[in-house]
Amino acid sequence: MARGGGGRVREEEEELKGAKRGYREALSEGNREEEARWANVIGDIHKRRGEYVEALRWLRIDYEVTVKHLPQRHLIESCQSLGEVYLRLGRFSEALTYQKKHLQLAKDSKNLVEQQRASTQLGRTYHEILLRSENDHSAMLNAKKYFESAMELVKIIRKNASSEKSSYLKELIDAYNNLGMLELELENFEEAEKLLLEGLRICDEEEVNQYDDARTRLHHNLGNVYTELRRWKTAEDHIEKDIKICRQIRHLQGEAKGFINLGELHSQVQKYEQAELCYNKALRIIKDLEDEDALVDQIHQNIETVTKAAEVLEELKQDEQKLKKLVRDTSRARETSNERKLLLEQHALLDDLIEKARMISAWQKVSELNSI
Repeated sequence: MARGGGGRVREEEEELKGAKRGYREALSEGNREEEARWANVIGDIHKRRGEYVEALRWLRIDYEVTVKHLPQRHLIESCQSLGEVYLRLGRFSEALTYQKKHLQLAKDSKNLVEQQRASTQLGRTYHEILLRSENDHSAMLNAKKYFESAMELVKIIRKNASSEKSSYLKELIDAYNNLGMLELELENFEEAEKLLLEGLRICDEEEVNQYDDARTRLHHNLGNVYTELRRWKTAEDHIEKDIKICRQIRHLQGEAKGFINLGELHSQVQKYEQAELCYNKALRIIKDLEDEDALVDQIHQNIETVTKAAEVLEELKQDEQKLKKLVRDTSRARETSNERKLLLEQHALLDDLIEKARMISAWQKVSELNSI
């Protein structure tokens, strides 16, 4: 049973049955527009459940029916949906193909809202490519280009629709989040912090619900920023808010990623037992979703890393005791024939300790050892 309870599962099953019934009726009546619409709805339900391969099957039906039988304007939604699912599957080339089609269709129809939506998706895809590459300068430039375009477009939309500004509030908040997320990846942590905090300020100023998904993305990225800045308590506060919101809105993937972030934070301060607990929580959550193999692999790798780091930390503690004894022995052997031998052993052990501390990023311990 998925997290969020049996009621939610039954609700989704009823929604899916209703959508499939609608699809079959449209098919039997030869109503192509309804056939495509219901296929898109079914695909969206599977996407929300993390069943991306099945979602893709239905969204392809939507796309093919639309291409063959419907006016071109109907393709905007089809391309948007396919681009999003291909992105979630990590199939970036196909994601970019449909996202660029989405953007071109939006430009052809002078639809600023869809241009903004397509630019945001393109920015996210190039950002994911950047995350998975060593240093893809082209992906970085494209991510920045599309995120900045999305920001400019949402400002124009809000200016032109002053009586309905709240309709595009989330898009504005997401634009700040996306630019902040990119600056984080580029290690411009102060600039990232500034952009993300501006997003939160807008949330508070506009009285956005405390459990809105726009807030969770900001808290997620601020958690990463403060982890990089080694402001551990502030980072933990933001990550826990991210997890709390995701749990409340039943965003399982987001909740799992929140626990991964919390585990990584604990790992950085050598709290390996707490880190492993967080990773196991993430694993239990993600098992309720299909097609999340990459995330499952990441969690298993993280558990393996903290297990090894915990062993190194234990060795470090034991070697510290050996060093203390060696320092005492050296002190007692001063001006004896044994002093030089003990000093050499002491220096060798100290070098080994510093290397082990570096291996597990225990920088405070490295500093302490270097001062001996």
